[in-house]
Amino acid sequence: MEYRREIDGLRALAVIPVMFFHAGFQAFSGGFVGVDVFFVISGYLITSIILAEKHAGTFSIVNFYERRARRILPALFFMMLVCLPFAWLWLLPEDMKSFSQSLVAVSGFASNILFFWTTNYFSTAAEFKPLLHTWSLAVEEQYYLLFPLFLILGWRWGKRWLITALAVIAVFSLVAAQWGSFKYPVFAFFLLPTRAWEILIGALAAFYLFANNKNDKTVLGIPIGELASVVGFLLIVYAVCMFDKKTPSPSLYILVPTVGVVLIILFATSQTLIGKFLGSKLLVGVGLISYSAYLWHQPLFAFARHRNIYEPSKSLLINLLVASILFAYLSWKYIEMPFRGRQRIKRNQVFWSAALCSIFFISFGLLGSLNKGYPNSFNRVSNEVLTFSDIDMPRIDNGWCFYSVDSINSLPVGDQGLKCVLGDKNSPVKGLLFGDSYAAQYEPFWNIIGEKSAVSIKSITTNWCYPALTDQFIGLTSSRAYAQCLWDRRYLAEYLSNYDFVIFGGNWAEVNEQNKISDVYDMIAHAVNKTQLVIIMASPSQFDSDVGLLYKKSVFYKEKFDIKKIAQHRNIGAIEMNKQLEELSKKNPNILYIDQNSLFHVDGLPSDLSRANIPYSFDGKHISIYGSKQAAYSFLKTGRYSEYVEKISQLKPVAGK
Repeated sequence: MEYRREIDGLRALAVIPVMFFHAGFQAFSGGFVGVDVFFVISGYLITSIILAEKHAGTFSIVNFYERRARRILPALFFMMLVCLPFAWLWLLPEDMKSFSQSLVAVSGFASNILFFWTTNYFSTAAEFKPLLHTWSLAVEEQYYLLFPLFLILGWRWGKRWLITALAVIAVFSLVAAQWGSFKYPVFAFFLLPTRAWEILIGALAAFYLFANNKNDKTVLGIPIGELASVVGFLLIVYAVCMFDKKTPSPSLYILVPTVGVVLIILFATSQTLIGKFLGSKLLVGVGLISYSAYLWHQPLFAFARHRNIYEPSKSLLINLLVASILFAYLSWKYIEMPFRGRQRIKRNQVFWSAALCSIFFISFGLLGSLNKGYPNSFNRVSNEVLTFSDIDMPRIDNGWCFYSVDSINSLPVGDQGLKCVLGDKNSPVKGLLFGDSYAAQYEPFWNIIGEKSAVSIKSITTNWCYPALTDQFIGLTSSRAYAQCLWDRRYLAEYLSNYDFVIFGGNWAEVNEQNKISDVYDMIAHAVNKTQLVIIMASPSQFDSDVGLLYKKSVFYKEKFDIKKIAQHRNIGAIEMNKQLEELSKKNPNILYIDQNSLFHVDGLPSDLSRANIPYSFDGKHISIYGSKQAAYSFLKTGRYSEYVEKISQLKPVAGK
């Protein structure tokens, strides 16, 4: 296969946007498509090599996997080895556990599967995972485990059959990606079935060029090649600059950069403007070290974000970008290149060293995961400061509050199945706490207030399940939470009249943004008719950062924490919704609205959601167990609590009628 400088330049065009995207530069808001560019390039190059060897009669499956091992593993394992001491010194236990699991997954080229399974409601932010970027390597290696075997088996039927079969698979994969990016976006993003089409269109380009023997010439001549390669280049640039995190990926949108890559592969040569640009020394040089640059940038950024309590400065991130290129060059020269030489390092040495490294990382990772990230190394923060209410509630009633079950079959049956009871469990006055995670966050609050006011409160809360009677849902309708939310609302419609009062909490900002306000109003009207008192909880202020994590890191690194340095998130939707709910309560004596000032005051003064610089929030959005309890202590001192007690005293118990 003849060397094409412009393909190495294209690699640079892939890796640079990815690095700037992960560094957080808005000008590269679509820089994640660099990975898609890599997929197409990989499909083209690997298929071209296989076709050339099949044509020459020199293809060997063992040689193929040896070549992949020499190309991928040495630099990858070296990067992982360098990460170990920094992970040990700087990662919090839960992050160390996640990192340990990723060591195991990367060693088995299954990290994309791990990140698919471990992405959940309260998952660690992507930018804090040092090995997150290895998901793309896993996709490629899973593909190349199957692709050569497919070619060997299908070769006997001829290249036309192979091309047709690959084209059909690519179409099905693209259709699955388009559907999955909206229905199952995490699956679509990480897993091979919805990514294969990107590699396959590169493979189909290789088949086309090989069949037409056009490796060194444009397909339709220089003028057409000039125009087509410019269009391809502009498509990639457009995607890098105009796409953002809201762009569904992979989906039909990703045809923009991937078709752009195919146009450059087919039409750009050393005679075209784009070919000359991509073949320049600078871009070719970056392209040559692009694999190592891709390997190094994510750990550098992730560890910097772990080690800094607040978001790293742009100057630091720029320095890390430069460091990524420097480390990439050293890795390419002293790790990648020596291992590619078959004269210096024999095949059996490659396979044996790969096996030993895999065993080492798998063993290290399993120990870290089984030991839960070594939590004994970090015991300086009270658990209630850092955790959400469902972790605390089993200590109240040996059950659960924030319902999180594996299937609809394990949901409670009727009124007797609800085990989470807050407050004075023996009180004849019975209430119901209902809503999403923004209601669940108040469970410790109502446990304290319920005991003080001698009422019993059952809790039914499910993530994304705002108070409503409809089947409308904020979140994925295919999720477990949706099925459970339907159960919650049916329960409410059937059993609400058995309760003396009901408490509603929700993510009012998202309700506002999703135009679900009428659903909440209908719910409140229904509740007013079915029970004696409706209590509505305000949404607390939120932060732009994960406040709980920042506080935890400050304790871990023994550095001062200042919550005033963290910007509060001024959500106009939440503010407006809170005002509307408060106005509604003023018009109806059977509705009590508990405002933020009644919850988050300290010694009579407005609180910044902290006490003695200990944050109330555990993630920047929800309050922690500590915050919920502190809100209860503040509430007990307010006039709104007296109003609550007065209304509770007027209730006539009807529960169990």
